[in-house]
Amino acid sequence: MLTAGMKQYIKQIYLLSDGDDQIPPVLLANALGIGPSSVSRMARKLSHHGVIENKHYGKIYLTEEGKQLGQTLVRQHEVLKQFLEIIGIKEPHILKELEEIEFNVSACVIERINMLNQYFSQDQSRVQTFYQFVITGVTGSNGPTGVTGVTGATGDNG
Repeated sequence: MLTAGMKQYIKQIYLLSDGDDQIPPVLLANALGIGPSSVSRMARKLSHHGVIENKHYGKIYLTEEGKQLGQTLVRQHEVLKQFLEIIGIKEPHILKELEEIEFNVSACVIERINMLNQYFSQDQSRVQTFYQFVITGVTGSNGPTGVTGVTGATGDNG
């Protein structure tokens, strides 16, 4: 089973290899903000799982399974980001929230969130009704306690 950290590597390899099937490990290390030795260790683990291969000169490329998983992970990221935007989470809070949840949500939950995104997108009044509920129905005029970066119907960005 792939860990959240492994999925993060796969997603980043997928994004970096756009248009080119292979990437140098140093490019991945820079993108993730880690050292090349960490990339080498993870590359060995991912290779054992069959999602990447190391080419000569140390370049990394995704297998077909890895490409499919990378594409799925990018789609999940977009679905979750859209959901957070719909419910009123603002930058930079969206990125922080995505880091916490994006590799820990099942495919079934992602599909349901995608359906919810579509439901909200079909009629903006649904979004406004939700914002009104957040502002008045949960904890009064200040919105939910402990939630930061939420925009309600009044335009607050707390």
